[in-house]
Order: sequence, then structure tokens, then C-alpha cells
Amino acid sequence: MKNCLTCGHSQEDGKFCGKCGTPLESAAALEQAATINNMTDYQNQPQSQAGQAAQETSHSSDQIELLKKQSKLYFNHFLEQLKKPSAGFNVEIAWKNNLTSMIIYVLITALSVFLLIKSFTSRTFGLFESYGPSIIQVILYVSLFLILLMAINVLAIFLTSKLFSENLSFTNVISKIGSYYALPIAVTILSILFGLLKSYTYSMIMLYIGFVLAIGIIPIFVMVKLLSNTSKIIDNFYSFIFYLVVTAILTSIIFSFIIDSTIGDYLSFLI
Repeated sequence: MKNCLTCGHSQEDGKFCGKCGTPLESAAALEQAATINNMTDYQNQPQSQAGQAAQETSHSSDQIELLKKQSKLYFNHFLEQLKKPSAGFNVEIAWKNNLTSMIIYVLITALSVFLLIKSFTSRTFGLFESYGPSIIQVILYVSLFLILLMAINVLAIFLTSKLFSENLSFTNVISKIGSYYALPIAVTILSILFGLLKSYTYSMIMLYIGFVLAIGIIPIFVMVKLLSNTSKIIDNFYSFIFYLVVTAILTSIIFSFIIDSTIGDYLSFLI
């Protein structure tokens, strides 16, 4: 019995359908070919999926290797900064590593502050422990606070250098400041270690030293070094006074904002 795939007519023999004239052998051949194609697609599907999975695994491995390589390069850069901070002052190509140093300082400082807050709340016999901020809140607010202060330093140096010294971009200024951040990072890491060892007094001292270095001493040193190179219009002393005035004005604006915001509530809680 042969069935026509076109109209469904059945007949005993013959090469053509007696109803619509479709070649029966050709229809059978098409049916067989379709079956073979389906089987081939089914067999190739696992191989395609396996190949795709292998590619994804290879891509992930490449990313991990790249991350390891970049981490090693940054660690070498960090050690070089620690040994000779001024050696990278004019190396603009390292601005990404210097920016990374600034970000790392912000994060580890926030972590050190959280450990100190946690130690304070734990020593109150649980009375204030439930009111203390979470680690996410501390990292968020402390990071925002430090970033604002860093932005003030960058903007003040940028304006002063543009008017009285070198014509620097924001990237140049960030690179020059960040090239000295290895020491604040090392000091703040000591603060975290002292906090984990429950030596909270030394932890606070190290945290304070790291903060003064990162937000106070390093920007001033960078500004003085830039002004000592060239001065376009006035004496370097007055250029430095201009930098201090700009920094003071911007800082007062930021602190007035902080006092009137939620950050001020948490800072008052700490005090």
C-alpha cells in the first residue's frame, strides 16, 4: 500500500498518485530525506551545545587569567609606589592603577570604620547594638564622604594648576594624587588588623593617620610640587593661598550639605 503525501490517497501500486498525479516514489524519497535530516539535526545538537559550553568555559578561563594578570601588575605597581612614591608622579600612563589605589583606600577605610562602630556597639552590653548602622550603610556613607573630599582636592588642584601652573586635565590630577596612596592604604590595612585583634585604640590611630595622609597631606604636597615647577602669573605663595581658599570654600559647602543630610545623622551618632 502506497500513500500519497500530497492528498493522502492510498493505492496498491503505481509510480504516480491516481488522484492528484504526484510521483509516489519522489514523495517517499522526500519523506526519507526529511527523516534523515531530522536525525542529523538531533545528533548535531548535543555537539553544538557541547561546543558552545566549551567556548563559554574557555572565555571564563581567559577572563580569570586576565584578572590574575592585572592583579599581579597592580600589586607590583603598589609595591613600587610604597618604595618610591614620587617616581610615578609624572607617569600619566599609570592613572588607572592610581585611581584603583584611591578606590581601594575608600573601601578599606569604610571597612575599618565599620569595625570600630561594631566594637562600640558591642561594648554597650547590647543596648545600642540594634540601632547601629549595617555594613552596607557604613560603606555607602563613608565612601560618599571620602569621595566628596577627594573630589574637592582634585577640583582645587585642577583650578589652581590651570590658572597658575601646568595645564592639567582631571585625569592628570587624579593620577598625581593617587600615585601617593600606597602609604594610606598600608596604614589603613594596619587599622583593620588592629581592629580584628580588638586593639581599637591603635586601630583608631592608624585610621586617623591614613585619613590625614590621604585627604590632607598628599593633596597639599602635590599642589606644592606642581607650583614649584612653574608659575604663570603670580608668586607661588599666592597661588598656594588661592588653593587653600578654594579648598576651604568647597569643604564648607560640602560639610553644610552633610550636616543637613542623613549622613549627618550617622556622623552625630558616631560622635
